[in-house]
Amino acid sequence: MTDDPPEGYVDPTPVYLVEFADDAPGQLAGFTTMEAATSLIDQLDAEGRHGPLHINIVPIHTRVEDWNYDR
Repeated sequence: MTDDPPEGYVDPTPVYLVEFADDAPGQLAGFTTMEAATSLIDQLDAEGRHGPLHINIVPIHTRVEDWNYDR
């Protein structure tokens, strides 16, 4: 087994998902930057419209081989 990435490896793209921090299912939104996700949480906190929220960072891979290398 090698530690080298597979041929044609592409770094994953991070997606920042704004999700409920409690047991409520689902996500409110997804963004390509942490700043946008944080901005939405700040806005919703100021409006008092939602309970506790958190940001879940999900790496998006283009190929299974790349995911297997990163897991």
